[in-house]
Amino acid sequence: MPYLIAYAIAPPGYKFIGLGANVDDASVYLSWMRQAADGHFFIRNLFTTEPQVAHGFNFLFFVLGVFARLTHLPLIAVFHLARIASGLGLLLAVYGFAGIWLKDLRSKRIALLVVGLSAGFGWLYFVPKTIIQPVDNWQHEAFTFLSIYLSPLLVFPMLMMLGALYFLLRFTETGRWKHAAYAGVILLFLSNIHGYDVITVGITWAFYAIYELVRRRNLRPVVGGLAAALIAAPAAAYQVHFYLTEAVFRERVGVGTYTMAFGWYIVGYGLLLPLAAFGAWKAYKSRTDVGLLVCWVVAAFVGAYLPVSFQRKLISGTHIPLSLLATIGIVGLVKLLPLRFRTVSTAALIVLMMPSSFAFMARDIARIAGNESNTTAHVPFISKGELAALDYLRKNTGPNDVILSPCGLAVLIPGYTGRCVYYGHWGETVRFSDKLFEAAALYMPRTPDVSRYLFLRSRGITYVVGYHFASDLSVDMVDFGRQPLPFLIPVFDSKDVGVYRVANGTP
Repeated sequence: MPYLIAYAIAPPGYKFIGLGANVDDASVYLSWMRQAADGHFFIRNLFTTEPQVAHGFNFLFFVLGVFARLTHLPLIAVFHLARIASGLGLLLAVYGFAGIWLKDLRSKRIALLVVGLSAGFGWLYFVPKTIIQPVDNWQHEAFTFLSIYLSPLLVFPMLMMLGALYFLLRFTETGRWKHAAYAGVILLFLSNIHGYDVITVGITWAFYAIYELVRRRNLRPVVGGLAAALIAAPAAAYQVHFYLTEAVFRERVGVGTYTMAFGWYIVGYGLLLPLAAFGAWKAYKSRTDVGLLVCWVVAAFVGAYLPVSFQRKLISGTHIPLSLLATIGIVGLVKLLPLRFRTVSTAALIVLMMPSSFAFMARDIARIAGNESNTTAHVPFISKGELAALDYLRKNTGPNDVILSPCGLAVLIPGYTGRCVYYGHWGETVRFSDKLFEAAALYMPRTPDVSRYLFLRSRGITYVVGYHFASDLSVDMVDFGRQPLPFLIPVFDSKDVGVYRVANGTP
C-alpha cells in the first residue's frame, strides 16, 4: 500500500523512486543489478573510489539484473517483483515448515498470521532517526513483515535458511543422503547471497546436534551437518578469500552494525517472547519435540552478541521460530478457556502483536507524503531534471569516470547509471564521514576556488553534479550555474540540476 500511495501522489514534474524506507541499502542492490544488466558478472563497489580487485559477485542480484536486461523491465520493478515473489515463497515455506509441529489446519493458519504480522511494543515508543529504541521500529531483518515489505535480500535468505534446516532435519529423520546434499547446495548459494545467515544456521545446527546427542545419542545431525558444510565450503572459502584480498570489502564488513541492549529486543518482540516460552513449555509437557526451534532462537541471540562487527545481522530469521513457538503457546493458552471464547481470544492476541508492523508503514506513508528522507539518502520523489541528469550521466560517461554529487542524489547514481561516485553510502563508502565533509566544503559558497580545484583533481573526480537551489540536507550550496568556475565545464543543464565536467590541466 505505501508504494501504491507513493506512485499515486507523486507531484507534477516528479516521480516516485520506488523506495520509501532503507533507500541506502536498496540503492546498493540496484547498483549490483545495474552492473549485471550491463553484462558484468563480477561487481564493483560503485560507492567508493579506492582501488579494488572487484572479484565479488552476488548470485541473486546477478540473476535479477540479467532478468531485467532480458525483459527490459526497470530495475526497480524487478526488485519489487523479486521481493513479492520471495515473500510469497517464504510464507508458503513457513506454512509447510509449521506443519512439522502443528498438525491441524487451524493452528497452521494461526502460525501464518503470527509469522506474517507480529511484532512487539515499539509502536508505543518511537523516536525518529535513532536506533536506540525497540527493534521492531527499525531492525528490518528481525521481523518477517518488515523484511517482506522492504527487500528481497532480507527475504530470500530467510527462505534458504528454512530450506537448509528443513533438509537437515529430514536427514536426521531418514538418513537419506539426498537431504544432506539439498541442504548443502542451499547453503552453498546462501554463502554467496547473504553469508551472515550461514553463521546463524551453523550455530543453530551445532546446538541441535548437541541436543540430539544428549537426548538420543543420535549422530545423524553431526554427520548431516558436516556433509552439508562440505558441499557449501567452496562458496564460504571464496567469501573468506575475497575478504582477505579485497581491502574495500574488508572495510565494508568492518563497518559496525552492532546489536542493541537486550532490553530493546524484549520490548521489540513483545508478547512473542512470553508466548514462545509458554509454547516451549507446553510442547515439553505434551512430548512434542521443538528442540530445533528452541536451538534456532538461542543460536540467533548468541550470534547477535558475538564479538564481531556485524552482530545484528545474525538475528535474521529469528522471528520465524519465535512465532512458531508463540503459536504453540497461543493454541495451548486458549484451550484453557471455554470454547466460545477461544476464537475471539486468539484473534485478540494476534491483533495485540500487529500494531508495530502497521505503524512502521504509517510512518513510511507520512514520510513519503512529506517527501522526507529517513537517512542521508534521497527523498522519495525525484524530479524530471534529476532523472534527465542521471540519463545524461549514463549515456555520456565511461566506466572510469568518478562523479561527485550532493549526498541525496549520490546514493542513486550507481544504480541508475552504473558509474562510480566519490561517496554515497554510509557503509559502502570507505571513510564516508570524511568524504561527506570534503564534498560539503566544495559546495559551500565561501570555499576558495583553488581549494575546490585541488580537491577535484587530487581525488580523480571527473564530473560534478550541482543543484540550482539553496540547500541539500540543510547545508547551503553554491549554484555553479550562476557562479561559473573555469575548471567546471557545463555539459548538461535542467531547471533544477546541472552537470559539469572537470577540465583537464590547469585552468
